[in-house]
Amino acid sequence: MKRNTSAILLTLGIFLVLVVLNFVFFVDTRTVQENEQAADRSSYRTTPYGMHAFYTLLEESGYEVTRLEKPYTEITDRDHIGTLVLISLPDSNNPDEEEFKRLNEWIESGKLLIIIDREIHLDNLGDASLNTTPATNKVAAHALQPTLYTRNVERIKPSDYATRVQIESRAVTYHIGDDQGALLADAKLKQGRVVTLTDPFIVANNGIKQADNVVLALNLFADRPEGKIAFDEFHHGYGTRVTSGSMLAYFHGTPIPWMLAQAALIVALAVYTYGRRFARPVPLKRERRTTNLEFVSSMANISRLARASDLAMKCIYWEFRKRLCRASSLPAKIENSKLAEAAARRAKLDASELARLLERCEAVARGDETTDAELLKLVTRIREIESQVGF
Repeated sequence: MKRNTSAILLTLGIFLVLVVLNFVFFVDTRTVQENEQAADRSSYRTTPYGMHAFYTLLEESGYEVTRLEKPYTEITDRDHIGTLVLISLPDSNNPDEEEFKRLNEWIESGKLLIIIDREIHLDNLGDASLNTTPATNKVAAHALQPTLYTRNVERIKPSDYATRVQIESRAVTYHIGDDQGALLADAKLKQGRVVTLTDPFIVANNGIKQADNVVLALNLFADRPEGKIAFDEFHHGYGTRVTSGSMLAYFHGTPIPWMLAQAALIVALAVYTYGRRFARPVPLKRERRTTNLEFVSSMANISRLARASDLAMKCIYWEFRKRLCRASSLPAKIENSKLAEAAARRAKLDASELARLLERCEAVARGDETTDAELLKLVTRIREIESQVGF
């Protein structure tokens, strides 16, 4: 009973572990109270402050869009990324020095970096310096000059928290802004460029449909280099620090890892339960070492040597009589004459001949003298009747 209890408790424990694992994987733990100033700006997010609409817009507009779920140090030519989009990366998960070094090299090789954030303070981006400052009053931002970025943009709708950017570089262009500074600007970085937009509301799910924000969102890619447009999701907490060609990276973000973990737990439970005994031990089945024919031959030889004809007849006769009574629906202690009459009627036998056979067999079984020939004759007749009666 104790073993059964422990097995049941173990099963329940594993079941609870599986439930917890499923909750951890499927329940979105990013359920903090979001607002315009503190929100998750991931392209996976469909909340008002997420960027899923922006990502989908680019896809439906024919752009080749992907998500970067690895650090900048692991970007290779095989990824075919020409434009990298960084949107309000969390302070707790900013790129490290090694990543910034690799990012500079990547941009200077002719790539495009788009930074969309209200707080930008970068002094280590090549020879450029980018810094944002809060706006002191609400002034309608407008196009500062006709460029590819301001084409068909008559009015934009930023949020009340939009900041202004100042860029120190040898080649800077301010596209949209006011007398306090620029909302949209870009700077040359050797063969590449850096574009900054200081209000994620303009491209967020709740702001991209306002005024001409959607036009401006598409204009950001009007002068992009060849290659895919990649949204940085690694620094939003997605992806792992593994190479893109590994099996773990291939299945990351799918239920496959948790399915494998659950399967491993189930296998462990099965091995544990099959390795334990929950009842009394059952003895092993012993195979007979002799065949039925060998056994019968041995018993016949022993009976012949011991001249135990009565014993042999007793075994054969009483079994024959019992089956004859059962076939005739008669009690076992009925007289031989009545048994012979009833059996003869059912099997169309000679009643007198059957009665004599029963009497003689019973006499031999009780010890009367007989010969081997007579014994063989009696047994042969018994077998014939058994075959005729059908039992």
